[in-house]
Amino acid sequence: MAYSVSLRGLALAAASFAVLALAPAAAQANAVLQGGKAKLAEGESAIFMITGAEKGPADLHAQCDIGDVGGTASITFDGENYVPLSDPSVGTVLTLSRGETRTYHLAGVVDASRGNDAYIAFHFAGAPAPMCFPGMDCGGTEDKAASVTVTCRNGAG
Repeated sequence: MAYSVSLRGLALAAASFAVLALAPAAAQANAVLQGGKAKLAEGESAIFMITGAEKGPADLHAQCDIGDVGGTASITFDGENYVPLSDPSVGTVLTLSRGETRTYHLAGVVDASRGNDAYIAFHFAGAPAPMCFPGMDCGGTEDKAASVTVTCRNGAG
């Protein structure tokens, strides 16, 4: 009888270890960015949906490039149900100059378990207002960009 109890105890312990081994894998689920490329005119937004976080928090790793800037441009970074753990933060205004390209490696946590959509977005707000005080010659300020291109893809590389 003691032999039988030991086998049941051993089977129970093995099952417990199997469940514990799977628990970290479930906690490290990854969200998936639906990437793409968008050319934005002033006032337009590029929105990239995120899936894989409908059952709770999931890690997101993505890369976004902003470029093809023909002047100065202000782009606001936005996100819904996305908590950034890297730059840029939600609400950050990114200012780019003619010919500049910026790459952002995004890392964050996404949680769309309440039924809401999860996404990140870039909004092209136009050119930043020049710093020009009364009496200054502001004729040399750079022209605003007519468009910018935003490209995002899942993964960090």
